[in-house]
Amino acid sequence: MAKSFKLEIATPEMLFYSGEVETVVVRTLSGEEGFLADHVWVCKLLDSGTIRIREPGSKEHKFAIITGGFIDVHGDALIFTDHAEWEDSIA
Repeated sequence: MAKSFKLEIATPEMLFYSGEVETVVVRTLSGEEGFLADHVWVCKLLDSGTIRIREPGSKEHKFAIITGGFIDVHGDALIFTDHAEWEDSIA
């Protein structure tokens, strides 16, 4: 089983997501990037778009839409964004 790490996605209004994940893929200003456990420390600006999250033991991804922000990976990962919503909630 792959290693996991804690991911939190925060907006000014709430903690949108908090949980253990095996992977998170985001759209940075220079393109799509993925992060796994034990990734080197990085802080990057994010473009608006979809985040893909895979939780431990799951074969499926969760998809969320964000409106930019930044990701800080230092053991755990924190994503700060102005707005986030689950992709399936968009009509």
